[in-house]
This record gives sequence, C-alpha cells and structure tokens, in this order.
Amino acid sequence: MTRIRVSILDSDALRQGDASLIEEWRRDSGARLWVDIEDPDSDILEELLEGRFGFHELAAEDSLSPNTLPKYDAFPTYDFFVFRAVNVNLREHGSQTYKLSAFLGRDFLFTVHNGRMEAIDQICARLPEDKRILSNGPDYLLYEIVDLMVDAYFPLLEKVEECVDDLQDAIFLNAKPGHLDELLHLKRDVNVMRRQSLPQRELLNLMSRGDSPFIRKEHLIYFRDLYDHMFRISETIDSERDMMAGTMEAYLSVIANRTNEIMRVLTVLSTIMLPLTLIAGIYGMNFEHMPELHWLHGYPFALGLMAATTLTMLTWFWKKGWLGGGRSG
Repeated sequence: MTRIRVSILDSDALRQGDASLIEEWRRDSGARLWVDIEDPDSDILEELLEGRFGFHELAAEDSLSPNTLPKYDAFPTYDFFVFRAVNVNLREHGSQTYKLSAFLGRDFLFTVHNGRMEAIDQICARLPEDKRILSNGPDYLLYEIVDLMVDAYFPLLEKVEECVDDLQDAIFLNAKPGHLDELLHLKRDVNVMRRQSLPQRELLNLMSRGDSPFIRKEHLIYFRDLYDHMFRISETIDSERDMMAGTMEAYLSVIANRTNEIMRVLTVLSTIMLPLTLIAGIYGMNFEHMPELHWLHGYPFALGLMAATTLTMLTWFWKKGWLGGGRSG
C-alpha cells in the first residue's frame, strides 16, 4: 500500500502530514517541500509526479523500475537521481538491495522507494527537532539521507572482515569443506555490494563537482565528503575481495598439504610392503628342494627377516626426513 509523507517548512514553521498538504505548497512561496513516496504504483506517480509537478515520464518510470542502477539525469527545473543501498544478512547470506529515487528542485525534494528505508525514517523522526535539515535547502536534506545510506556500508564491511578473519583462523586450525562454502557465500555478498557501490561512487563524484545546478556551492563540500566515504568503501570492498582470494588460496593449500601428508603415509606403507611381499612370495613357492622348507626355525626366520626389513626401511625413511622428524637430504 502506498504511503505518502509530506513535510513543508515555511519560515520556521514545520508542517508534516499526508498527501493533502501538497496542495498548500506553492513554488514561488519560498517554503521548502519534501514528499516521500513509499511503495508507489504507476497511477499515483503519473497523477502526482507527471500531472501535478510535470516530471518527465521516463524519470517516473525509472523511479518504479527495481533494477535501475545509480544515475543522474538533468532537467530544466529539477534533477533526477537514483541511489542504491545494500543490506546483507551474513548469517543466512541473503542480500537485499534498496533503491531511492530523488527529484531535486530549487525548493522541493521528492523521494521514491519501495519498502521501508531506515535512512528516510530517521530523517522524518529528526526533522521536528532539527529543522535545519530542511531549512538549509532540499539539497542538504538529500545529503542527510544519502549520508545515512552510505554510512550503513561501514558496519556491514566490518562484519564481513571479521567473518573472513574467523574463517582464516578456522582454516589453519582445521580446514573443512564448510569453510569453502562460507567463503564463497561471503564473496558473493561482497560482489553484490561492489556492483552497487561503483556506480554510486561515480554518481557522487558528479554531484561533488557541482554538475547539478540545484546543489548549492556551499553544500558541495558535504557531497565531496560523501564521495570520499564512498571511495573508501569501494577500496575496502576491493581489499576484502583480495583477502577472500588469499583465504581461498590458503584453504586450497591446507587441503593440498593434508592430501600430500596422507599420500606420503600411504606411499611409505606401500613401499614397506613391497619387500615384505617379495619375501612372502619367495617362501610361499612350492618347490620341493628349498633350504628352509623343513627347517625348524624357518617360519620365525621369515618373520624376523620381514621385521628387520621393515625396521631398516623405517630408519632410512626417518633419516631422510620423510617421516616426521629426522634430517632431510
């Protein structure tokens, strides 16, 4: 169900309500307008955005599309922006992306999104106590919203880094196939964040350079700060992807070393069994004239020969360093 929240700041008087408040606002009144539209449908956007305020139909369509990447379109009386946010459940490895569309004019800001957005709810709650957010202009209001969306990346990236560190410790302690599954899920989650952060970084770069005529020059420093944060986020994501690649290599190395240890033990056992099999084969031949065939101590002699051969080979392997200790070479 569509939810519309409207805030109008006229001088120092703030009014908040539903869509009916929009009729009280006039473009030439000097009052600041913020309209937030949650879970819109095409009819409402066509009536309100296209019909009432004359926004372009393509921009209205982009605000409805769930797959639109961060972008900036300039129009004569407003600018259209699309921002993205990511929420990742690191336990269940389910990632969810949020899109925020914004129509920014000289005295108004329209935000359009599907589902609840924590950043929007926080600003709505703060607005009655901090009118400066809207009195500084719609561009500053947009900055406050996007700043909360960008800052949400940092604790998420910290959790990802902690998960990778824990995986590294667990892998070196006792590597298991489940560790590789966890690592691949984390890598997929980070790739989702990377796909959303790179276009958004370029968008914030455009905004921080003053390309938008509806962002005041005195507020460009705030958007430069946003760009700096987004740049750091992108660098952190790339760093964590490198960490994951290194962790995967470490996992494969540990598994390969473990396999080599197993193969070494099996090879030693097979090598020891070769001369024992030879001895057993010789004394198992059914020739009539064999020196030890009727010897009282023939059987113990054969077993003793096998034991001596085994002991000699084990001593030689140990001195070569092929069995645990010993010197190599």
